Amino acid sequence: MPDERKLGPVELAPGITRANAATKLWASGVTIAAIAGFSILQGYILTEHLQVPRSKQGTLSGDLSFVTEIVMILAFMPFGILADRIGRRPIYVLGILLIGLAWALYPFATTTGELFFYRVIYGAGVAAATGTLATMVNDYPLDSSRGKFIGLTAMMNVIGTVFAARIIGGIPEQMTAMGYTPVAAGTTMFLSVALLCALTAAIAKFGLKAGTPAAARERPPIRQLYKSGLTAAANARIAISYAAALAARSDVVVKGLFLSLWAIQSGRGAGITTGEAMARFGTAMAIMYAVSFFAAPAFGWFIDKVDRMTAMIVALFVAASGYLAMYFLTSPIDFAMIPLLILLTLGTGFMVKAQTALIGQEAPVKERASVIATGQVFGAIGILIFTATGGRLFDSWGPWAPFVLVGSYQTVLLCVALVVRFTKPATQIGYSSA
Repeated sequence: MPDERKLGPVELAPGITRANAATKLWASGVTIAAIAGFSILQGYILTEHLQVPRSKQGTLSGDLSFVTEIVMILAFMPFGILADRIGRRPIYVLGILLIGLAWALYPFATTTGELFFYRVIYGAGVAAATGTLATMVNDYPLDSSRGKFIGLTAMMNVIGTVFAARIIGGIPEQMTAMGYTPVAAGTTMFLSVALLCALTAAIAKFGLKAGTPAAARERPPIRQLYKSGLTAAANARIAISYAAALAARSDVVVKGLFLSLWAIQSGRGAGITTGEAMARFGTAMAIMYAVSFFAAPAFGWFIDKVDRMTAMIVALFVAASGYLAMYFLTSPIDFAMIPLLILLTLGTGFMVKAQTALIGQEAPVKERASVIATGQVFGAIGILIFTATGGRLFDSWGPWAPFVLVGSYQTVLLCVALVVRFTKPATQIGYSSA
């Protein structure tokens, strides 16, 4: 009989079953597919459904992401507090259903104004789903296995991203080759993800653990939870985690958004259709994330073996190198550029893992969802800056500009993290099943 206290190499926290952990991994893969796909495939809607001029797509994409992040900033803390008060499961189910609803509505937009409204729904869903997933990745394993579980989660995230880019993103090319119109193909592509989100909500309803790690009598009051995220920043390592969050979420927003636009524009310059460009970009993404897939458990093991601030420093170095290297990229659909794209993918993936492990170790268990939600707010603020500013730089300076902006910030943070690593010791806070 399998040991319910372990999932592969991961030792699970008291009260967590293998079914809970497996469901969480499935939810992570589908959620990241829906989030990454939304950024990657939005360019198709702008180009084929709404006929937005190429010269305006970067700015519009940045503005749409800006609205999304505003919604998320407003929603992260309420959802984080609810997750600490009523449990992670109902908040996640609500979140993935809202994400699915946005996918279902998006291809039927007739104006760019409608896209902004659907982005509000999407932003609320992302805030609920990602906040609870980030909390569960820290709730479910023992502290000694946190890096390994983050590594497994990252592998599912890679599968989800590749699925969105290559399988879902390949639907238009296949359907147009069969004689369907680009609009019909795009509608089918978006509705497919909406159905997957609905299925995942049902699986999560029965598979995720109910309740919260703290007993009802021990749950902090709402006022304390609202304050906990900011007061936790007195811990320098949590403060670094918050600062890292500004760039960590760029893996599924900045990278997916601007690389896909760059790919579509490069395809038009090369005389190929939008569908063909997206399919070629999907192949490049599959190669990038295949490397990331095998690197994820290795970096998760590394996180468990070293001081977690050391892991953050390594992640920042690789991420900054990858983003700054985009200055030399000729095109995302030029397969000769795959090594640079792999470096970018490794760096962004390492950042997410290191930031998640660091904040999970340092945050008090009873306030964990609220502290992680605060980190998510900082991440949303970072995306506000990098997408709104990056979109304009994309249109005016060149497609490399948003990436260099992020890489420059990561370089500065790397210097600060080095100081904290050697001046502020770690706080070891384990899981409590009380």
